Amino acid sequence: MSPVDVMTMVKKLEQRMSAVEQILPTLATKEDLKVYATKEDLKAFATKEDLKTFATKEDLKAFPTRTEMEEKFEEAKRFALVLHEDLKGDISLIAEHLADVMTRLPPRGL
Repeated sequence: MSPVDVMTMVKKLEQRMSAVEQILPTLATKEDLKVYATKEDLKAFATKEDLKTFATKEDLKAFPTRTEMEEKFEEAKRFALVLHEDLKGDISLIAEHLADVMTRLPPRGL
């Protein structure tokens, strides 16, 4: 393998590691998962009444999925950008009008 090939592989490896480093903070840790029931926790409950305290798949259907939330955030972002552009247009229009009015008014002495 030539030194150029090795350098290319090292650069690709660095790019992959950068991507992994950006994803790592978003992953759940063991500490984050301690609040959820484990198989052992579920086995420890003797009655069905105790199991009813946990959410079921049916209960979770009422909540949006990660994909749905991402879509909603993207939609909200697009809407915010549209509002931002509209506001910039309004401010620009007001500034033009103010500049026009100031040119028509006689100068004021201090």
